Amino acid sequence: MPKQKGIIKIHGTLNGICYYPLHGVYLSRVATGPSRKRILTDPAFANVKANNQEFGMASKLSKAIRTGLSETAKNFQDTYMASRLSGVCRKIIQKGSGTLGKREAHIANYPQALIGFQLNKQVVFNQVYTAKTIVTSHNNRRIITINIPKSSVFHLKKQPKNATHFQLIGALSLVSKYKYSPNKKTYHPMSLKQNAIGISKKTAPLLCKIEHTNLQIQLQTPIITQLQTNVSLTVWLGIQYLKLEGSEYYTYKSHKAMQCIGMI
Repeated sequence: MPKQKGIIKIHGTLNGICYYPLHGVYLSRVATGPSRKRILTDPAFANVKANNQEFGMASKLSKAIRTGLSETAKNFQDTYMASRLSGVCRKIIQKGSGTLGKREAHIANYPQALIGFQLNKQVVFNQVYTAKTIVTSHNNRRIITINIPKSSVFHLKKQPKNATHFQLIGALSLVSKYKYSPNKKTYHPMSLKQNAIGISKKTAPLLCKIEHTNLQIQLQTPIITQLQTNVSLTVWLGIQYLKLEGSEYYTYKSHKAMQCIGMI
């Protein structure tokens, strides 16, 4: 192996060259690794290929959830939300039936992995708003109701000093089960027309200083046909604070949070 020359010794990879110490001597070599073609065709890399397929599916499942949430997610998410959600989706796939690399991706297989997921890891919903929430479904899952029996100032844990109101946001994201297709060598949603769609709804601005009872957010699934059994409804609840100045409400950019509160 060629030795590194010069006063400054490099440790790492730079411009395709790997620099490293070995037995007190700094060496360099061309950085090499298996090609994409080899990973796809060489039986020695079968597990690597299978894991890559499932990681790719985890990204698809994550994107389907985020697409269903649409602009709602963008208003609450942190920088790394997509990658964090993909990690959760990978855990869901690991619970699916089938062999490694071809296991089904179905949220219903492991809903507890997603429930409690924060769109912003730094602002945890349950640390901002602690009122009890109840989720119910009606009319064959066509209508989802989020009910808060009682909400008072004691449930508002991180209220900005000058906030006058708060607002609750409910959201649905519909996600189909994905299965691996041996012919196409890729995953596909089993209910394409009921996948990666959603709806959201806000309450009216609510005064922070008074008690509210029986708050409800009713969400109707955005489809006209019967909901397929292989489609999961993920239910989300968020909170944001407002300040009333004159007749205008201004939203605080901080202290807003949203999490998954259920799967139906």
